[in-house]
Amino acid sequence: MSGTVAGRRPRYRRGIVWKGEFRVLLVPPVYLTAVLLIAATAAAGALKWWGGAAFGAQHPTVGALVEPASALRAAAWQSSTFGGLLLATVIVTIAGAQLIESGTWGVLRLYENRSHVLYARRLCAAVAFLAVVQLVNGLTLWIVMRGMAALRPAPTRPPAAFDTGTPALGVADAGSAGWAEALTATGGALLTQTLYLSLGWCAAALLRNSIGALALGIGPWLVTAPLLLLPVGPFVPHAWIASLMSLPGEAQYRLYFWVQATPEPSPAVAAALVAGFTAAAAFLAQLLLRSERVLRPID
Repeated sequence: MSGTVAGRRPRYRRGIVWKGEFRVLLVPPVYLTAVLLIAATAAAGALKWWGGAAFGAQHPTVGALVEPASALRAAAWQSSTFGGLLLATVIVTIAGAQLIESGTWGVLRLYENRSHVLYARRLCAAVAFLAVVQLVNGLTLWIVMRGMAALRPAPTRPPAAFDTGTPALGVADAGSAGWAEALTATGGALLTQTLYLSLGWCAAALLRNSIGALALGIGPWLVTAPLLLLPVGPFVPHAWIASLMSLPGEAQYRLYFWVQATPEPSPAVAAALVAGFTAAAAFLAQLLLRSERVLRPID
């Protein structure tokens, strides 16, 4: 018996399914946002290097970018803060909210009735895409900074010579990074972006509107940022992400775009909190997506 019906496993190759999931992400709004993030990271690094060369010395967080591991860590910082939030929200808007708004998600339920399977495939494809973007971002930043070092060489001064007044959050030196630190930061960035994606899917399933999902995906993070200045600061997700990623305060607006956060809780506790909220948001998202169907049981 050929064909498929609702509730029965579709009979097509898994390879075709995954190609479809990645094809959804290869649209202008998504890859242009990714290119913009990569270009902004490279441009910011180049401008900081040029300014340091004119000053006569590089800040450690900038001077270390000639090393591939440090460049990869800087890309992870970008991916876990505002740049990664923007890209994740655009992905959810294109690959989720638009499908729900147009009714396409309900049609997909005719071929795969298990909403959690559809959601998991789309989430995994998005995380894999974000991992590639993060690696390309780090590679591009390293190449650009090597070029800048050849054009405008300048020594790197110790942190004490700059007296920024914003010591690193939980790290003794925000300069060079080893591969272990770089890979840890990469994993933390992907976990943070999974949180962004899961919360964005919740917004898309609730609002069923692209513009609303885009606004709700970014808005709460910007609105709640001032809470970091209040006694409740350690309980705001921004602080958890800053601790998870060990974001150094002196590198803010140099190598990442975020808000100043307190060093509490510890990175291990922060990782547990971010992972817990990510799992809860993912579970809630697939529950909300169950209601998006073309045919109801009574049909």
